[in-house]
Amino acid sequence: MRQQQANLTLTAPVAGMITTRDAEPGTTLVAGQAVLTLADPQSYWVKARIDQSLALGLQAGQTASITLRSAPQQALPGKLVRIEPLSDSVTEERIVGIAFTPVPAALSSGELAEVTLQTGQKDSALVIPNAAIQQQTGQSGVWKLNPDNSLQFTPVQTGIQSLDGQVEILSGLQADDTIVVYTSKALSVDSKIKVVAQL
Repeated sequence: MRQQQANLTLTAPVAGMITTRDAEPGTTLVAGQAVLTLADPQSYWVKARIDQSLALGLQAGQTASITLRSAPQQALPGKLVRIEPLSDSVTEERIVGIAFTPVPAALSSGELAEVTLQTGQKDSALVIPNAAIQQQTGQSGVWKLNPDNSLQFTPVQTGIQSLDGQVEILSGLQADDTIVVYTSKALSVDSKIKVVAQL
């Protein structure tokens, strides 16, 4: 019996990483029973959830930075390889797949990771702080200060948002417009405001 065990060789159909062991030495097997589960390291993705409001501009091939929970000080290169066609209607998120480029050594399945995506760059754009965007009657916009110091709610169309809290304005504002960036209470067209140099 020992001689037979010594002559046994377990050969996998493909080269891969063992993710689960479904049978231990000495286990009685039946025909077709799985012994090991393998995964191709080249097919390892990080599944990331992107808020729908930040999903504008997502395209396959965009560069990404991946930080694994096991190595928080090391950012690994990656790229966006898949954008799921359906959004999560409960969390209002898009699900995307980020691939490692290249796959790191000693990668474990199921590990948590943080992903940063580079969604786009522009040479010039009109940007404002994201905190200035308000909601009125279902529209996104900003409170604009008119020359006579009256307030006017102006709907805007936004574009790319940056990690430092800036948002691109595609339409609705001009570069020389004055807007309310911060207010301690809700505003209306009848509100009186005081302009300060800084908070």
